[in-house]
Amino acid sequence: MIQIHFTRRFREIIPLLAAALIVGCTPLYLSDTHTTSTPRPPSFNVTELAHQQVATLGLLAPASLQGFNPPLSHALNAALSEASPPFRGIAAHETLNMLNQQGLGAEYSTLIASFGRGGILEREPLQRIGSALSSRYVLLPGLAEFNQVIIDRLSIYGWNTIQSRVTTLRLWLQLWETQTGKILWESAGEVTVATKLLRSEQTVPLDEIAQKLWLRMIQDNLLDGESGSRFIFSN
Repeated sequence: MIQIHFTRRFREIIPLLAAALIVGCTPLYLSDTHTTSTPRPPSFNVTELAHQQVATLGLLAPASLQGFNPPLSHALNAALSEASPPFRGIAAHETLNMLNQQGLGAEYSTLIASFGRGGILEREPLQRIGSALSSRYVLLPGLAEFNQVIIDRLSIYGWNTIQSRVTTLRLWLQLWETQTGKILWESAGEVTVATKLLRSEQTVPLDEIAQKLWLRMIQDNLLDGESGSRFIFSN
């Protein structure tokens, strides 16, 4: 079960949602996004990514959030295709299939387990995996947190209750060079989405939210070299 608790971003977005309800706007969608990243090495030419085959490794997540691996991995693959220029990527499930077929499944598992202990992809096994994939670069994605709460507020007329679901998603992404074992770039992103619930069974499309956040991290932070916040308000 997902643990529900208040976060800093949740506390920040509640006054915005409340203000919108007070003025009678009752938004269907509020989104606050923030990303940050390390600078690209001066020796790294980011345009190479458009001409290289970039493999995506399996998404790393806490044990309680492993079930979100498929939709978030698919969302990352979609974001890579949507980037400008688009990546010639190998999706995570294809990466795992290729490694398993070449008898590198155990070595991949050991590499990822080692990363979990020390936060580094060891150079020699990373080299072998990169060679097996014919990829000079690999992307390592991760899920840091997913939370959601439902809040009730009175409408401006005071005779009914308006429900909104507030969702917080935190992701991170690293780019590694397989032959040198260097981490070339990493980024972390957070999005908080407040959605007005028109029906009690209405859900928030997590894959769409994740795709927008992945794309922001890739396009702005990696390809364009920017970092910052963005607030979206729509009816």
